[in-house]
Amino acid sequence: MHTTRPARPGPARRATRLRPNGPVLLLAAATLATALLASACDTSEQVPWATYSSGLQPRIDAATATGNCAALQAYLTAAKTTSSAHEKASGFPNDALEAYIGAAQDQAGCPAGSG
Repeated sequence: MHTTRPARPGPARRATRLRPNGPVLLLAAATLATALLASACDTSEQVPWATYSSGLQPRIDAATATGNCAALQAYLTAAKTTSSAHEKASGFPNDALEAYIGAAQDQAGCPAGSG
């Protein structure tokens, strides 16, 4: 009489976990942090004011309070054109300042696309 044996299971397979390697994980964390900072830099506490002229924040806030969209646009344009130089001098790009001015334009009711 011929008996058949049940098939032997193949070699046991271990569950493998995907582990992000260090540089990839750090890059992902840095990218996320940058995105979060850029989206959350519309408060004055997040702007490194000490790296700017002492009167800049009051001038931006005054333009916001009076609805002076032309002044806010001029501040935003200046912030964008000087970002690289400011970063070289202070270690900070003007991203937070630009976001702050953009939020000021929104608060002042400036037309969309003015920034």
